[in-house]
Amino acid sequence: MKRIPLALRLMLAAAAGSIIGPAFAAGAPDAAGDRERTELMQLERDIGRANVDRDAAFFDRVEADEFVFIDSNGGVTTKKEDVDGVKAAPNPDVRLLAYDVDDMRVLLYGETAVVTGRVTTRQTVKGEERTGRSRFTDVFVRRDGRWQIVAGHSSRIKS
Repeated sequence: MKRIPLALRLMLAAAAGSIIGPAFAAGAPDAAGDRERTELMQLERDIGRANVDRDAAFFDRVEADEFVFIDSNGGVTTKKEDVDGVKAAPNPDVRLLAYDVDDMRVLLYGETAVVTGRVTTRQTVKGEERTGRSRFTDVFVRRDGRWQIVAGHSSRIKS
């Protein structure tokens, strides 16, 4: 069976929403959909914890091989680069203290999900504590019974 590229699947899902109705495209409320939304929101919180803990094994498991992340400066990071960066010795001048996720929304499209939300980070930089906020969009695909992130994007919220 030929695989449909993710971008095409998302466009088809969006088109379905405008033709069939947003409740169907976004997943009408049901117990299974509620469980999946709860699971994905917990996964986002787990990503935050893994960032604080520098848990490379977690990212290796949750990020799909084709994972790509676009940061707020337009930089592109692959799964290999991301996992290698977590494994590398941390910058002694920078320490992530907290990575809190809130204001999440989960849209389900069959085996694909789009999660949006807000992140508040607390870190020390050369001993000075700083707080940052950003908005994110993450795209997940269910494979072998588990969700894997295939794409992510983050944009800073100006203070």
